[in-house]
Amino acid sequence: MKNVATHKKSYVSFNGFGIDVAIGRADDLDRMSLVDIDMRDCPRVLDLGCGAGGHSFRMAGRGAVVTAVDRCDFSQEFRQNKESMDALAGFVEFIQGDIAELSKHIKDKSFHLGYMQRTLHYLKYPQAFQLLVYLHEIILDKLFISVTGIESEVGVDYEGRNVAIEDRFFLLHPERAEMFSIHEPVCLFSEREFVELLESAGWRVERCWLSAFGNIKVVCTH
Repeated sequence: MKNVATHKKSYVSFNGFGIDVAIGRADDLDRMSLVDIDMRDCPRVLDLGCGAGGHSFRMAGRGAVVTAVDRCDFSQEFRQNKESMDALAGFVEFIQGDIAELSKHIKDKSFHLGYMQRTLHYLKYPQAFQLLVYLHEIILDKLFISVTGIESEVGVDYEGRNVAIEDRFFLLHPERAEMFSIHEPVCLFSEREFVELLESAGWRVERCWLSAFGNIKVVCTH
């Protein structure tokens, strides 16, 4: 596995899928998920696009039973975290797998909460819709989710800007790809497009806002 240090101090990028922000800090959506976990008794949480497990272990530290999934192999990072946090060793499970084929990896499981930051945009729009429909079936309550906004700095000179959302899946402009360590094609969303996608998949948007950076963050429920 290739670890690439970025220009941003203490941040790391893995395999061209952007900076793993959760390693270094918790943002407002992260903190909301922790507040929700605090109000529950050992909730089961599904963490998709978990990266090296920064937020997976935060949630476990608050009493959640976390199933973490990523297409890249972070088993070593999870093993090291478990070894340094013995009390949590039984509360975090890492599964390497493509979230576009999630049902193959978490057969017959259900969860109280779902968490997916800066991940969905690595799927084509039809795949994203299918995944959200499936998540609506297996997540019993809330989904904490974010995507990169097309009006963010990431979206400057993005080739898919004027392409219909159903067909929008392109590499970033080379300068932006290097700046943000995103070297895979992405489907960037407007706020309206993202809300419409969630609602069409059956989710009820409880709260939606833009970060200062331009990411679209949503808390949704049944």
